[in-house]
Amino acid sequence: MEKNELKLTDLDYLIGDHHLQMIKAALPYMQISQQRFLSLLVKGNELMRTMELFREGGEGEMGICSVGQDKASPIEMLNAMKPYGTSQEQDMLDVIINIMQGFQIRRNYQESAAASSVTVQEQPSSGVMLEKLRSILSPEQQSRLDNIQLMMQAMQAFT
Repeated sequence: MEKNELKLTDLDYLIGDHHLQMIKAALPYMQISQQRFLSLLVKGNELMRTMELFREGGEGEMGICSVGQDKASPIEMLNAMKPYGTSQEQDMLDVIINIMQGFQIRRNYQESAAASSVTVQEQPSSGVMLEKLRSILSPEQQSRLDNIQLMMQAMQAFT
């Protein structure tokens, strides 16, 4: 992400105001000593506002930023972080999200198979499922799947 493409988060909106933004915009036109002083002043003000958010009634306004309990999953968090990353970081987050979703799909499949009392012998093996998946993927997607498989094997070797 380029410097000019920086996006603000909900927290930035809660702790900032237009006066601080005006000061930040004026910084390049000041002497270095003035820039240092005003930069510290702005960041100090933002820090004080952040501390106030937590002082107000336990949760304070941070509850506005909080995601409800039903949405608090690691995948949701990674998806929320993705727009703030570079294109390479977004690609890596996509890979991580896809791996996590794959595990989630596998877990859901196993739970549904157990609930419907299907025996282990009747369940297709993971190799058969993987080959079926591979047959419907494009060559580029197959290559990505191979890379993911290698990553997973490496991760399993370390555990």
